[in-house]
Amino acid sequence: MLAEVDRYPRIRVRDLPIEGLLLMKSLRTFTMTELCHTSGEPRSVSHAGILLAVLCFLAVASEARADQVTRKSDGATLRGEFTDMTVESVSIKLSNGKLESVPVSDIRNVRFDAEPALMSQAQVNERSGALDVALEKYQQVQSELGGGDKRVSAEVQFLIARTLVKLSEADPAKQPEALKSIQEFRTGFPTNFRFLEACLLEAESSSRAGDTANAQTLLQQVQASSVKGFQLQAGVQLGRLLLSSGDVNGASIAFDQVVQQSTGDTSATTAMFDGMLGKAMCQLQQGQVDQAISALDDVIFKAGDADTRVLAEAWNKKGDCLRQKNSPKGAMMAYLHVDVLYASEPAEHAQALYRLSQLWGPAGHADRADDAAGRLLEKYPNSTWAKQMRAGN
Repeated sequence: MLAEVDRYPRIRVRDLPIEGLLLMKSLRTFTMTELCHTSGEPRSVSHAGILLAVLCFLAVASEARADQVTRKSDGATLRGEFTDMTVESVSIKLSNGKLESVPVSDIRNVRFDAEPALMSQAQVNERSGALDVALEKYQQVQSELGGGDKRVSAEVQFLIARTLVKLSEADPAKQPEALKSIQEFRTGFPTNFRFLEACLLEAESSSRAGDTANAQTLLQQVQASSVKGFQLQAGVQLGRLLLSSGDVNGASIAFDQVVQQSTGDTSATTAMFDGMLGKAMCQLQQGQVDQAISALDDVIFKAGDADTRVLAEAWNKKGDCLRQKNSPKGAMMAYLHVDVLYASEPAEHAQALYRLSQLWGPAGHADRADDAAGRLLEKYPNSTWAKQMRAGN
């Protein structure tokens, strides 16, 4: 049956016209956040939502207890028994006896056979953008583990730190807690398979806190590792540091190097897309708006549906370019993509809501402008975008 379906062309939701996006937004009667959230008042969901929840439950329940690792490059989930987990890779012995090794930069998700079901639920919440719910569940898992599996204990500590870093992107008040949490993981687990990812997260958090020296030190450490995907990701972050310091030419060179070195490497696609986004940011600052839009369109076309952070950033930056070209309708369309499709990315969603609150009114839709402004202040009250709105900017 699946093979039959796959023969037909697919229409990607992100390719819908503005009317289609608005219709999709108005018809959406449930979200994954609502389905996975188990506290509070009962919610009304559509029959399709109930069916989806049941199917998800049956799929999870039918899986045999086993270690699992999912690759970013092809979305494949490998099941078996972890035989080795190092700073560079995770090795798993499949049920047929074959041994597979996955570079840490190509890991989308990991599950341990001994982890509690609540931990998997929390990861679903994290991926769907329900970060507060995910954090609460991770912390519950941590408190209930006691002296259990040390691998699971280390993993949940990392997941808590990563979630805090994500939360701090749209809520600067959480920045000190996020930085402390990711630092504690990095220093406490120097041989863990999450170590290099933790270095990148800490560098990102340090950069937001204004500690560029620590960020640079961590990124250079990652670049000295043998994991190409993360080497290139560190190059992207160093490029962004150069851009934020005003060195547009230096940043452009750094992003070009990342794109060139990652092209054709399936384990480095995220770095490649981030390099392309960085290059577009440089072009925008250099006044090359049309070239920036072309580069962003390339990212939007090539990125997979699972690359939600990349796609959200690409649409927001395209909106910025179109505003600079004095094309408010095109800009509104770009930001609307983020609002409808990528609300699971808090930092990008907050920006999109702010821009929509500015653009809907002049387009003759004051009610939609008020709706965007209200959701921004409700969902992201501590974000820089909410602060700009309250300041009347």
